[in-house]
Amino acid sequence: MARPDATSRRRHAELVAAIDAADAAYYLADAPHLADAAYDALRRDLEQLEAAHPELITPESPTQRVGARGAREATILGEVQHERPMLSLSNAFSPEEVEAFAASAAKALGGREPSLVAELKIDGLAISLRYERGRLVQAATRGDGVTGEEVTANVRTITAIPAELSAPINCEVRGEVYMPKAAFAALNAAREEEGLDLYANPRNSAAGSLRQKDPAITASRRLAFFAYQLFEEPQPAQQSAALLRLRELGLPTEVHAEGGLSGTSAAAFLARWESERHTLDYETDGAVLKVDAVADQEKIGYVSRSPKWAIAYKFPPEQATTRLERIVVEVGRTGYLTPVAEMTPVLLAGSTIRRATLHNIDEIRRKDVRVGDWVILQKAGDVIPEVVRGIPERREAALVPFEMPAICPSCAGPVVRDEVRHRCPNRWCPAQLFEGLRHAVGRGALDLEGIGEKLLAQLVARGTVKRIGDLYRLRAEDLDGLDRMGSVATNAKRSGDANRIVNVLNEVQRRRERELWRVLVALGIRHVGEATAKDLAEELVRRVPPTGGADWGRHVAANLRAASVEELTAVPGIGPIVAASIVAFFADAETSGILDDLLEAPGFTLLPPTQRGSASGPLLGEVVVVTGSITGHTREAIHDAIRSAGGAVADSVTAKVTLLVAGEKAGSKLAAAERLGIPVIDAATLFARIGGASGG
Repeated sequence: MARPDATSRRRHAELVAAIDAADAAYYLADAPHLADAAYDALRRDLEQLEAAHPELITPESPTQRVGARGAREATILGEVQHERPMLSLSNAFSPEEVEAFAASAAKALGGREPSLVAELKIDGLAISLRYERGRLVQAATRGDGVTGEEVTANVRTITAIPAELSAPINCEVRGEVYMPKAAFAALNAAREEEGLDLYANPRNSAAGSLRQKDPAITASRRLAFFAYQLFEEPQPAQQSAALLRLRELGLPTEVHAEGGLSGTSAAAFLARWESERHTLDYETDGAVLKVDAVADQEKIGYVSRSPKWAIAYKFPPEQATTRLERIVVEVGRTGYLTPVAEMTPVLLAGSTIRRATLHNIDEIRRKDVRVGDWVILQKAGDVIPEVVRGIPERREAALVPFEMPAICPSCAGPVVRDEVRHRCPNRWCPAQLFEGLRHAVGRGALDLEGIGEKLLAQLVARGTVKRIGDLYRLRAEDLDGLDRMGSVATNAKRSGDANRIVNVLNEVQRRRERELWRVLVALGIRHVGEATAKDLAEELVRRVPPTGGADWGRHVAANLRAASVEELTAVPGIGPIVAASIVAFFADAETSGILDDLLEAPGFTLLPPTQRGSASGPLLGEVVVVTGSITGHTREAIHDAIRSAGGAVADSVTAKVTLLVAGEKAGSKLAAAERLGIPVIDAATLFARIGGASGG
């Protein structure tokens, strides 16, 4: 291959400069000067030139930011220790709390009211970027605030994040990776076309996209980025100056930030954006208020590893009024019947709402909701639609109170009342069968992403899949002719590089080796969630040392069948109710046979869990339950942090639990802990106790 001549080198430099300028205009100035077609043509020219002359490729080339070279090679998400903890912010939910924040800051400054900066809070995933001599060398997620996951290869695919800054400096940049609304809509449209489950919201989609092991997948998701924090020497003296400096360096920032605010003008900023936020092309669920001067920040200080000089204000949920047309009852995988409101479609917080869960009969009565009522809706956390209450004063006639059915709507068997909920006890109820299989293929279990809800429903309706093991026996003929699947006979290609039938079979093939805890979750044993499954898996490894091959799986299954309630209760994190549920599952020949059938599936192999716990640490001897929503953390990350600190994790509150960590909207588990006298702490206290930080 000929070495590039001067003309090729000059053309390469021109193309790189043109693409970088277009990216800067789009992401920094919000004023694109190239049409999409012209921009794409520049990229194609660059790719062709670099294909002919690979010597021209540098890490800063735009082609290296879209996963074009090396992106198909899976990456391992290693751990990164943050040089500075990524701290969390205290939340405010009312103007009064904002006033209290401003007053507290002024008090710490001897009565002087500080100048504030207000920045819209982007609903995405916090990220840390490290630049050396102006070049991006490392990107990491927040993780637990002290340790994050390295995602450098994936971040390089995000066009909004420059591979090289405008100045050759060493610095750390923090910001938010997010998915624009248009990209989210396009992603869900593509998934619907593929027959896959739809993503719930842009934030979760952004987080999942960034943590892909294949950067090419991240590149395809059209993620964006806003920077909001800069660490360099010398450090900018104000947050407002830091935002300007970030833009000078070529990093995009959210353009609606305002500085020089007082407590009063900050409140006006919040009130304005509470309604105007829906005009943006990205999701925001609030705003962050910060004391501007760094010197003032240092005087005000920190509390519980959160800065006292900043606060996150959450916008109140937007509400809408609509008519409740009917209540349908759905049967879940564990047999519980859930009443669901079907309403006249109404636009709420940027999406059209038609359905919302009503939870149980007691909730329906408490909210006084009847078919034909006008009802008030809102989105819990700006994501999940919920019925706040009925409006009885708008009833035009006497309406009949709703009653739960005495007969299961799926199998027509009798329904029983179980505490506050109704349940169908028929384990082979068709609805439970489908929901159980949907649970089994989910990300927290077998993770068979290629088998979406629509495809699974067809396989169940055909009778092709009745148990989990049947998923691993699928043949091309079983998928032939199903909706959106194409045909084996014609090798029809609906999209992508291969027939969808081949894609599904390849997905199953890649996941024929599954960790024991994933299989325990997939079985759908009542009361056994991920935490209990991991604790049980570790205990089984101690009892049945791994030998490899199919024999080890059969020995594990035999041990489970022989386990008593007393033996299982001795496992940290497993109480008597959970133990009794496990024993009942494996004592029943029908349900016990689900595991046996899976182990007999061709090529299926049970893997022992990786070692997670610690034999020492500040939580040694503690059995911890985590409940409620904890901003900035996945439940799995919190559980792993607890285990690393020597503690055990439980899914339910029993007398064995010694500590409960409560986040926002903690419900029945918090009430149960209070009844049992179990100590209750918040997430900040937990992370302080184990020596970590709670994110930022």
